[in-house]
Amino acid sequence: MKIESAAGEFGFDLEKLDLKDDGIVLTGKMGVWEAETTMTSADLRKILVMVLGKPGAWGYLFKLLMGARKEAAGK
Repeated sequence: MKIESAAGEFGFDLEKLDLKDDGIVLTGKMGVWEAETTMTSADLRKILVMVLGKPGAWGYLFKLLMGARKEAAGK
């Protein structure tokens, strides 16, 4: 994952996902720094509405799912 900001461009390597009372917690590293972000249910709904409302995203999600199925079948 890549994060771009006025401070620069940073890679974010996702290492762990946890479910907690206040949402989904993503833990990883951004460069040399350990980083954690919490996604609330409102954040997740917002992302889903944005993705599902963008027609091009449907094709991307379909390709992603089909690629994952092929990869799982090959193992």
